[in-house]
Amino acid sequence: MFRRLKTKLNGWIDKRTPQQVRTELKQNNIYILPTRYGWLMLIILILILIASTNYQNNMGFMAGFIVLAVGMLSVFYTFRNLKGLAIRCHKALPVFAGESAVISMQLANASEQERIGIGIGLTKKSVSYLDVGARAETMAEINVPTSVRGLEDVPRFVCTSIFPFGIFEAWSWVRTPYQILVYPKPLQCPEPLIASRTGSNEGAHVEQGAEDFHSVRDYHPGDPIKQVMWKAFARERGLLSKEFEQEAGEQHSLSWDSVAHYERELAISYLTDAVLQAEESQQLYALQLPHVTIDKDQGMEHMHSCLKALAMM
Repeated sequence: MFRRLKTKLNGWIDKRTPQQVRTELKQNNIYILPTRYGWLMLIILILILIASTNYQNNMGFMAGFIVLAVGMLSVFYTFRNLKGLAIRCHKALPVFAGESAVISMQLANASEQERIGIGIGLTKKSVSYLDVGARAETMAEINVPTSVRGLEDVPRFVCTSIFPFGIFEAWSWVRTPYQILVYPKPLQCPEPLIASRTGSNEGAHVEQGAEDFHSVRDYHPGDPIKQVMWKAFARERGLLSKEFEQEAGEQHSLSWDSVAHYERELAISYLTDAVLQAEESQQLYALQLPHVTIDKDQGMEHMHSCLKALAMM
């Protein structure tokens, strides 16, 4: 029963919390309730008023009204501490399954009032607190654990405050349309996977590679750092890269067929590790999957393309 109520409550919250890149905290998306100390204060207030009524004690009435005034002021200031605050979320960088993705966000305060003790977190129990100065911006981060490869929705997170007295808590839920790209967890295969070649040594022709120096060309994004001609750059000749030669028979092809006899997720993890090893050794490599073929290349962009293809299988 409690699980059904929790599911319905979460659905109601999601309907009232649209996915937005930029969320401004307003009156219609800020909630406020007493904290446990606030409930305790309310019980004490009721007892004071009951006792004062029974004994016609004016001092008791005065004490009760003071406590009531403090509570009303707390409602006003706690709510105002969040109202008008703008939160802009940024895309998270890809991570491997089992790692935590970092969701960074910008908190902007356009008012003259400093925002003190703003809590940001996935739940109210895991918030980290920060201050946002008057007419200032502050960066905050949330770590989102991942476990499964593929595209993962960023869970809704909470922005909360109990300033100034800690007897009321105001909070607002925030949802972002961005997703987290989770790469498969790399696992080393017990057998060598870089066995398939695009050619053979016999009759192999020369292609751009990383063995024998061939020529000089303009720098392209993704070229290995060690191939950049820094001396030419220092002489103001622009960024140039060295071209090398290697045989086409030495081009590596990572094929799904080489791991198809393993369990599916295990096979994907093995290919992920093979891609990382090939990139680390600065080899030209291709990736052949059942529905996707990525031509041989090297560099960070090529590696991320291969890892994304594996993640989306």
